[in-house]
Amino acid sequence: MTVLLKFAIPLHEELAAEFFNNFNSDHTRNSYRTDIEKFLLYLTNEYDQLKAFAKIERRHIVSYRNFLQETGGRDGSPCAPKTVARKLAALSSFFDYLVEKDECQFNPVNSVKRPRREVLRPTNALNAEQVKDLIAAVEENKNSGPLHRALLMTFFTTGLRKSEILNLKYCDYREINDYKLVEFKGKGGKIGQKLLHPQCIEALEVYLEWMKSKGRKHENSDWLFQPTKNPSNPQNLNKALNPKTINEIIDHYAKKIGLNFKVSPHSARATFISELLEVGVDIYSVAREVNHSSVKTTQEYDKRRKKLSDSPVYKLKF
Repeated sequence: MTVLLKFAIPLHEELAAEFFNNFNSDHTRNSYRTDIEKFLLYLTNEYDQLKAFAKIERRHIVSYRNFLQETGGRDGSPCAPKTVARKLAALSSFFDYLVEKDECQFNPVNSVKRPRREVLRPTNALNAEQVKDLIAAVEENKNSGPLHRALLMTFFTTGLRKSEILNLKYCDYREINDYKLVEFKGKGGKIGQKLLHPQCIEALEVYLEWMKSKGRKHENSDWLFQPTKNPSNPQNLNKALNPKTINEIIDHYAKKIGLNFKVSPHSARATFISELLEVGVDIYSVAREVNHSSVKTTQEYDKRRKKLSDSPVYKLKF
């Protein structure tokens, strides 16, 4: 069997491939691989006498959890509680698989207490005026203006994740019963539909006409959002945008309008959620809209100030 990397406990390619391939998303597969390899590297550094998964005990998992909470983050900083919980969840899933394959007799992660999934640094959300300024900063008659405006409108009016937007094909942009929407593949490979805001539809139609004027009319199987140039292969423009390009575009316009905090693609999702809550959409409806499996996740984005005048006590009619 081929060994992936040199750890004290060998991780064989055949064993790992079957586990990782069980996940539909490349992002999930890569995240789980990174989390498991980080754990094996920790064991190699701290418990190099361990030579088999079956020898791993609860105390080793506890030690690793404490390491993550104290110095396991970037530059020796503590990992956020949510990150620690996610890494332990990945390990638990992997050990369940090892038990199934008779590589272990039990899952040592099961009895280890996990931190509460608190967010130490909430994603920066924009307010409505800042979003308007951001979009207004795009000059549609210059360079890639139509593409940039369509992207920004899609991000801020759909609440879709970056991967969900980048993986859209032209055939995913469709009309059903006079409603225009996009069909996307979400977490876990689930197919969802997102109704589009009229301003988003307008921006998309302008972008598609602009592409057509450049001799790049979309066919059904083409990527919806395509790069305007490809230095490494100038002839290959029918491809998905690079994820880093999205970060750069949003960061560019955030700086252009003078925002003094970090704005990322996830900021658009946070903005979408917080603005819906701000205008009075109930939190359960918002959770369904953004495909959160738990309303607790949606609550992390609730930036509304609690006002005494909003107390539900006034709803009582005794």
